[in-house]
Parts: sequence; structure tokens; C-alpha cells
Amino acid sequence: MASSTTALEYEILSSFILSRASLQDIISLHKFTELFPKDKQSNPQVKLLYAELQLQRNKTCDRVKKNLQFEARLGAKQRRDAKRQQREGQHIDDDAMAGIELFGAARSEPKLPLRELLQQMKAAAEDLDAEFKNLDRECDEILGDLKTTIGDLSDLRYGKFANAGLDEKVVSDLENLHKTCGRVLNPDSHSNET
Repeated sequence: MASSTTALEYEILSSFILSRASLQDIISLHKFTELFPKDKQSNPQVKLLYAELQLQRNKTCDRVKKNLQFEARLGAKQRRDAKRQQREGQHIDDDAMAGIELFGAARSEPKLPLRELLQQMKAAAEDLDAEFKNLDRECDEILGDLKTTIGDLSDLRYGKFANAGLDEKVVSDLENLHKTCGRVLNPDSHSNET
């Protein structure tokens, strides 16, 4: 199932991102030539420039294709890891329940006075509120990053680029998407890095 899921994931991503990504799909040589002044349109350098742009675009598409294959394989690995962790967590829960059944529940800690208990509960509630606000802010940042990346990838698909640093921006956006997905899927490993 993992290989078919990986293949399907790759197929969906590549059909969305790469379906009309070649230079020929964006602009024909004839239309490209018409962009130049009339006296320069017959210059052989125009065809060479178009061929060079076509080569660069194909290299970019190949890099994107390799990154998509990597991301699809990474997604399959992440799904396997999640299933393994789920099985391990279930095994620990089963062990804990067996221990309770054999030895009974652990003795309760000494009881706190009501006033101290209320203070601790209030502090815990404030901590939870702060954590919820922090999580909301992080979610908004992640959502913003994803929307920006999706918009940029959509621009890649339809060829609506206005800057010269296109290759670097696409690679940067894909790396950003990779990091964002990693933060969402593995929050514990990324919290140790900060």
C-alpha cells in the first residue's frame, strides 16, 4: 500500500505542479521572438536565448520532479513511523493496564489543602491559556507559510514569474514547505532545535 500511496502522491503533485511547466507550454518560440524589437527578431541569438531558457526551465522542472519524488518517499516513511509509534504506544498502554490489574492502582499522593489546590489549578489554567495562544500563533504562521508556498507553486505551474531569482525562490519555497510539514508532523523533534 505504501508504494501505491507514494506513487499516487507523486502523480498528484507532479500533475499539479509540472503539467504545464515547460517553456514551450508557457510561450512558443514565435511568440517569444515577437517580444523583441522588429529589427532584432531575425537575429539568431533570439533562438539561442530561447533554447538556453528552455534548458534552464527543463533543469528546474527536473529538480522539482526529484524533490517531489523525495517528498513522496518521505511521506511514506513518515506514515510508517507514525504507525510504528502508534503500535508502541498501544503496547505501553497494555503494559500499564496489566500492571494496574496485577498490583492495583498506585497509592495516592498526600492531599493538598483546598486553597493551595485552587492556586495550582489557576496557575495551570493560565499556563494552558498561554500555550493555546502560542499554538494559535504558530498555526497562523504555518498556515501563512503554506498559503505563500502554494501560491508560489501555483505561479510556477502557470508561469507567472516576475523576478530573475526564480530557481532559488522555488527551491527555497519547497524547502520551506518541507520544514513546515516536518514541524507539523514532528513537533517534538523541532522544539528541541529552537
